[in-house]
Amino acid sequence: MDYGSYFEYRQVDPTDYCDFILPDFLKKSLGRDLNVRILDFGGGFGQMSNAMRAAGYKNVELLDISPPALAHSRSIGLICYDGNEPGFYEAHQETYDFVILSHVVEHFPKDDAISILSKIRGVLKPGGGIIVMVPNAQSNTGAYWAYEDFTHYTMFTSGSLYYVLRAAGFKDVVFLDPDCLEGSAWHKKFFRKILLKFYRANYIFWNKVTGSSTHIASPLIFSYEVKALGRR
Repeated sequence: MDYGSYFEYRQVDPTDYCDFILPDFLKKSLGRDLNVRILDFGGGFGQMSNAMRAAGYKNVELLDISPPALAHSRSIGLICYDGNEPGFYEAHQETYDFVILSHVVEHFPKDDAISILSKIRGVLKPGGGIIVMVPNAQSNTGAYWAYEDFTHYTMFTSGSLYYVLRAAGFKDVVFLDPDCLEGSAWHKKFFRKILLKFYRANYIFWNKVTGSSTHIASPLIFSYEVKALGRR
């Protein structure tokens, strides 16, 4: 199923996805060098790539497998690659400073996820970074996103995302903006931090009452998405 048919069946206008502002956590992770070369992997209709261009990043490229998505992205002037065509990974070894996968990895078949991420690692320059965002199975809407999008193969928590990135060969994996507060006004940050402390305490309390548990090594992240940066 490609993006065209998905949006058609769901009666969603793809252009609704194109009015997108680059998140603060992503600008912070990419840094101030606007000449870094970036690959928007699974970039769809170019909303992320277009936002990076608007923020001043000069070398943004996109890869996708959907013909309608590629056609639209090319129509707005993006440099695009068709992921269905062979040879991309071989032709772009050690090419990019960053590869971004925004809500893409959950669409990989589970048995293929680590091997695909390993190939992506090969197109990064030494020390280059992969930035991954996925729906969070531990969030308040976790199970909803497991089933709302029929094209999702799997869901992630902080621990499972960390695992697949490390298994694919990435190092120095860190979680980005875990409380989803980057870019918020100071008063919203203040109140949300207080409420999150209550939410976390409530979660831990009821785990104890019900005899439930979580993996000790995995940080408790409750925001809608888990965001991580790993290095080649």
